Amino acid sequence: MIKIFKKHWEVISYLIFGVLTTLLNILLYALFNRLFGYTAANSWGNVLDNILCILFAYATNRAFVFNSKTRGRAMAKEFGAFVTCRLGTMLVDTVIMLVLGNLLAAQGAALMENLMGGVLGVLARWFGPDTVVHAVQASSVASAADGSAAIAIIGGADGPTAIFVTTLYDAQELWGLCVKVFSNVVVVVLNYVFSKLIIFKKK
Repeated sequence: MIKIFKKHWEVISYLIFGVLTTLLNILLYALFNRLFGYTAANSWGNVLDNILCILFAYATNRAFVFNSKTRGRAMAKEFGAFVTCRLGTMLVDTVIMLVLGNLLAAQGAALMENLMGGVLGVLARWFGPDTVVHAVQASSVASAADGSAAIAIIGGADGPTAIFVTTLYDAQELWGLCVKVFSNVVVVVLNYVFSKLIIFKKK
């Protein structure tokens, strides 16, 4: 087990710090979304959190993944290549976020609504064939205006016939988060290829 771990340490460590970079990216995205709104988070906010993640990724990749010992001009060249490649993948990430996150936000939100409807449909079958489950945004229900979730069951002695679920989820924000995760997976794979073949290539 230890031999396998040592043999594949580069890939394992890259995945570890890739996951940490991805989590940082997603946390910053969520923060910008909360502070500045959905559209801003998918445009200039996405660019800013990518820049911060590039700096974090270079420091961790250099020190812990590829164990680079370059100094002076060689280090500056290495950093320049790293930033150039990351700017390329940041462009890929930005295009994905703008197209899927912003331009297709309405379609994505509808997809999330349908997905939630499917999940609730499965839940309804657990209660019985005549049960119907409705999902309602919590913000549209007066009793849940304080941000709490609520469940109302309408039925008789034979069991519930309708279940109304109010929830805090926002279909558009959920879609944006899904797009962000997908984009990060694409970027992590591309970044490893660039790091391995171009930036930290062994001489």
